[in-house]
Amino acid sequence: MNNKSKDLGTYYLRVEFKDGTGYIEQWFTGIRLTNGRGAWFPLSASLIPATWRDENELFSSMLYQYENGNYSCDCNKAMFLARANQQTEQDSYPCGDAMEIKRLTAIRPDATEQVLFDDAADLRRPHE
Repeated sequence: MNNKSKDLGTYYLRVEFKDGTGYIEQWFTGIRLTNGRGAWFPLSASLIPATWRDENELFSSMLYQYENGNYSCDCNKAMFLARANQQTEQDSYPCGDAMEIKRLTAIRPDATEQVLFDDAADLRRPHE
């Protein structure tokens, strides 16, 4: 395990779109397993050490994923929205940037919240 990284607890990210839809995504910060799905993993799974050193680093990763990372594409946002609403997933979703984000809010393990992005307030940085 990387001695600079640590288990910060389980965080959640509330993703709200301008059309009023959205979902809440779970972010594990401790040791995780590769492959598998949900709570089930194959016997060949490997441990992944904790990734983030502190909350600011975690918040930066959350923000990056939705601004420039894989989660910024509509194909991933549509898939996550379908999963969150227990809808049947399609084989593929169209790529694009039509699903505009209104707000990203991190929810800490103690249930306090930190707005990471708010389109109305033009807030784009996780640290104040």
